[in-house]
Amino acid sequence: MATGELGDVGGYYFRFLPQKTFQSLNSKEITSRLRQWSMLGRIKAQAFGFDQTFQAYRKDDFVMAFFKDPNVIPNLKLLSDSSGQWITLGFASGRLRKI
Repeated sequence: MATGELGDVGGYYFRFLPQKTFQSLNSKEITSRLRQWSMLGRIKAQAFGFDQTFQAYRKDDFVMAFFKDPNVIPNLKLLSDSSGQWITLGFASGRLRKI
């Protein structure tokens, strides 16, 4: 999909923002609490941009479009329950791709 082109679902377009950082997750206090709760390394924050004004009454379309967007599928990281490894939302050869 070309930049600026509307997405396939509902006309939404998302873009992955890998350079976006979340300083709150890197603070000493938060890092200490995540370690205390055994969550350090098990939580990540990712940013995606959106090309339209969010409209609450279209929230279902928005969510469906997000999880089906070709810019989200290969970039959204999920923590696998079974392996404890970070995987992407996308599938490759019938299996989830590991990061």
